[in-house]
Parts: sequence; structure tokens; C-alpha cells
Amino acid sequence: MTRKLFIQTALGLMAAALLLAACKASDTAGNSRAEGSAASQTDAKQAQAPAETARRVTVAELQKMLEDGEAVVYDTRPKGSYDREHIKGALSMPSGEVDSRVAELPKDKTIVFYCT
Repeated sequence: MTRKLFIQTALGLMAAALLLAACKASDTAGNSRAEGSAASQTDAKQAQAPAETARRVTVAELQKMLEDGEAVVYDTRPKGSYDREHIKGALSMPSGEVDSRVAELPKDKTIVFYCT
């Protein structure tokens, strides 16, 4: 049971890292994080590493997983953007809250994060 919880927590943290790498590829000034010092370049490469191994799903696959109750979708945009429009059935979990809310993630479903 402890091992399963550890694995699920690790997967949640990897998903959070993936999300941050995908959604925060630019800083607030629009500058790529890969620009700048060598340390910044190393940090950017490490943040992007989980994205290389993350499973990608098509819209059709996601629809089927949702219909079958096998997945849950999280919209990681700010709450205001979520309130204006989101995928039907998606839950709001802004990217800045993922680390502190990892315990809320289901342990028995595929977790799909998106930001648009």
C-alpha cells in the first residue's frame, strides 16, 4: 500500500512538472527560459524532461476514457479562464496550485492536464 501511494505521488509530481514545462515555457516577459545563464538552461532542460515521456492522448481517446470513467481532466489555467470556458467535465486546478493539491488527484484514473 505504501509503495502504491509513493508511485501515485511520484506520478502526480511528474504530471505537475510536465504541466509546468508545457504551460510555462515563457516567463512573464515572453522570454524563453532557455535563454540566459547556463544554470537557467539546465533548469529549463530538467523541467522539460518529463514531457518527453508523458503519454499523449488524442481527443477521441480522451472522449472514450471519459465515457468509460477511466480518466479525469484538469484545466490548469487561472480560475477566471476556467469559469469562462472549459472542457465539459473538466475540474479547475490552476498550475500554481498543482503541487499543493496533489493529494486531490485520483489514484485510480488517468489524469489529463491541459492548458490552452
